[in-house]
Amino acid sequence: MSTYEMIMGMSLQGSRVELKNMASGDGAQLKSLLSHPEVQPHIQLRHASSSRQGVLDRLVNQMLHGFDPCALHAGIYILGQPELIGSVSLQNWNRLEGHAVLGYMLNPLCWGRGYAAEALGLLLAYSFSELGLRKVEGRCRGDNHRSAQVMLRNGLTLERTLPMADGSGDVMKVFTLLHK
Repeated sequence: MSTYEMIMGMSLQGSRVELKNMASGDGAQLKSLLSHPEVQPHIQLRHASSSRQGVLDRLVNQMLHGFDPCALHAGIYILGQPELIGSVSLQNWNRLEGHAVLGYMLNPLCWGRGYAAEALGLLLAYSFSELGLRKVEGRCRGDNHRSAQVMLRNGLTLERTLPMADGSGDVMKVFTLLHK
């Protein structure tokens, strides 16, 4: 079975959440999450020559329908519930070197309940055991303490802190986890 076939049928269950491929019907909820005023400051969208709305539409389409050999996106669902509450992803996935960058977001109504930590743990276990990853990297803004805690709970360690390129004076924290 190819890696593509493995991830297209992916469904991982934890004690409270399930990770699975998002369906077309999740598009509105996904776009709502990406546009949420409490989520938006924590995601980075590149839209130098395009409108933010156009970038969001393309990103939602890619997350729902597009196969990108350098990315994997899965929806986060509360077990037994049909509504998408967030997403986890592997980005900049280098299959040859076995490393990727983590991404995740969660509906703010679900923050503080451990759902993101459980979802990230499921993705990490799958990534190391089934996809052959050897290193993952996660990033968050300096003031995003919740995201830092999600990574620390999953065994990532703070590797470095970088100044943000936007001149805001904020920093980007970079966490890593190596699999032996």
